[in-house]
Parts: sequence; C-alpha cells; structure tokens
Amino acid sequence: TKTWNDNNATDRPSSIKVDLLQNGNVIQTQEVTAANGWNYTFVDLAQYDANGVAYTYTVKEKPVAGY
Repeated sequence: TKTWNDNNATDRPSSIKVDLLQNGNVIQTQEVTAANGWNYTFVDLAQYDANGVAYTYTVKEKPVAGY
C-alpha cells in the first residue's frame, strides 16, 4: 500500500511503479494507481529455489518526480 506524505497535494501523480525483487533481482514491475487504492498484491510467488533455499522478496518504489 502506498501512503503519501504530501498533505493531500492536488498535483499528486495518477500512478506509480513498484519493482518486486527476488533475492535483490527485479522480477516484476507493477503500476499502482489511485483507482486501486494505491494497493497491489503480488501473488503466486515461489517460496523456494530448486535447492530448497527460501527466496527473499522486497518491493521498491521507483522514483516519483517531485517527491
């Protein structure tokens, strides 16, 4: 979920992009918008690699102009 810290600015962008990283490598980029409540859920993610080692997932927001 995206939480804005801009005092409800009226010039807020209509969308942002976030990267899903698996062990530090981008595996998916998703657009998040006001229409979906600034929320997105990544689903059906593998928990383990072929050797049984657990993956670590992180989400990183791409830079937004003006913020």
